[in-house]
Amino acid sequence: RRTPGQAQVLRRLLQAGFSSQLARSLVGHLPEGYSGQAADDWLSQALARNLDAPAWTENVINAGGVFALVGPTGVGKTTSVAKIAARCALEHGVDEVGLITADAYRVGAQDQLRRFGSMIGITVHTAHDAQSLHGLLSLLQTKRVVLIDTAGLGQRDPRVSTLVDAVSQGPIQRLLVLSAAAQIESIREAIESYEGNDCAGVLLTKVDEACRLGGALDSLIRFRMPLLAVADGQRVPEDWHDANVESLVKTAFTSVEADDAGLPDIDLTMLMQRVESGGGSAGSASASPLNTVAGAL
Repeated sequence: RRTPGQAQVLRRLLQAGFSSQLARSLVGHLPEGYSGQAADDWLSQALARNLDAPAWTENVINAGGVFALVGPTGVGKTTSVAKIAARCALEHGVDEVGLITADAYRVGAQDQLRRFGSMIGITVHTAHDAQSLHGLLSLLQTKRVVLIDTAGLGQRDPRVSTLVDAVSQGPIQRLLVLSAAAQIESIREAIESYEGNDCAGVLLTKVDEACRLGGALDSLIRFRMPLLAVADGQRVPEDWHDANVESLVKTAFTSVEADDAGLPDIDLTMLMQRVESGGGSAGSASASPLNTVAGAL
C-alpha cells in the first residue's frame, strides 16, 4: 500500500518468470512516484536497455566467418545451422557456404543436417575428431561462412569441456544455443558449463514454445551475454530473426497476462520487505548486471 508502483513492478516480473534477485534490483531503481502505466513503461525500457542485442544476421552474412553452434541437447542447433545457411545461400549463393557436422553421438544427427543441406544445395562434411575438423576448415577456407553443428551434450556431461576445447581453436567463433522454454536454472547452468562468457553470443530458440520468457531474458542480463538472433518456429529460414529486445520484453509480459493466479499478497509483502531493507543490492553477482539502470533511464 505504501509503494504501489514497486509492488506492481515486482509482481509483473515474478509472474513473467524473472528471478527474485533481478526483480528486487529493478524495483530498487524504480523512480519515486511511478505507478500504473508509467511504472510499466519504465520497466520495459529498463529491461530493454539491459539486454544487449546487436544486429547480427546481416553482419554475419556480409562479413562471414567460422561459427560453431554449441549447447545442450534438444535446443535446436541443427535447425539453427540450417536457417543461417539458408539465409547466407539466398544472399550470396550456395557456393559461399560451408557446412560441417561434428555430432558423432546422436543417432541420425548427421543425416538430419545432410537432408537440410540437400534441400539448400550445400554439401555437408563430417568431422570425426578435432584433427579432421581443422582439416575440413582448411578445405573450406575460401567460403564466406562456415557453420559447424556440434554434438548436443547436457550441461552436466563431463564431455562438455572436451567439446568446448575442440571448437575454441583457430578462427572458430562459438555461438551458444539456448532454449527459451528451458528452466532458468538449466539456462544458467548451460551458460556456465559451455563457458558462455567466451562465446560470441547467444542464439535463443523455441521462443514460441516458452510459457514464460523471463527466465531466458533474466539469464542474458545476469551474464551480460549478447543476444544475436531468435528462432520462433521450425520453418527454414522464415522462423529466424535478429533479436528485437522491445518485442521480446513485450512478449515476456503479454504471455502471462491471462494468468489470474498471480502472487499471493503475503509473499509479495515479504519480498517488498527485502527491497525496502536493501535486499535488492545485496551480493555483487545479482546486483552487478543492473548497475547502469539508474543512469540509463
